Formats: sequence, structure tokens, C-alpha cells
Amino acid sequence: MVMKGGKYMTQTFDHHDTPLPLDYYERKYGTSRTTLWRYRKAGLKAIGVGAKTFVRESDFVAFLEKMNGQTVSANPLKTEDAK
Repeated sequence: MVMKGGKYMTQTFDHHDTPLPLDYYERKYGTSRTTLWRYRKAGLKAIGVGAKTFVRESDFVAFLEKMNGQTVSANPLKTEDAK
């Protein structure tokens, strides 16, 4: 168990469940803002907080896999050839 603020957390932290801003996905996946807007209109689960929009990475990857019918890499912009 992990202690947080004097209380014990019963679950371990999973970074794939943390909502991240849309610009994170723009950088990581090379996706344009317009494409992300289209994904949201097509059913990508998003969380709006004020003027910012957040998406869980697990939801983003699941949405891409559903749209493309194939597995999506967790590190799409990293290649074996780049050193």
C-alpha cells in the first residue's frame, strides 16, 4: 500500500488512467488538434475542465484500436533506427 496525505491508498497508481491534456496526444502521437476534435465527435471519451480537455491514455489507445482494427503502440514516435 502507498501512503498519501496520512491515509493509505488501496490501489496502485496507474499512469494510463490519469487524464492528460489534448496537447500531450498531439506531441506523442503526432495527431493534429483538428483530428482530435474529430475523434471526440466520433466518440472518444473526454473530460472537460474549464477550457481544457483531458483524455485518459487507455481510452485514447482503445479508441484508436477500435477505429483502425489493430493494436496501437504505446510509443508510436520512437523507432528502432533512431539512436
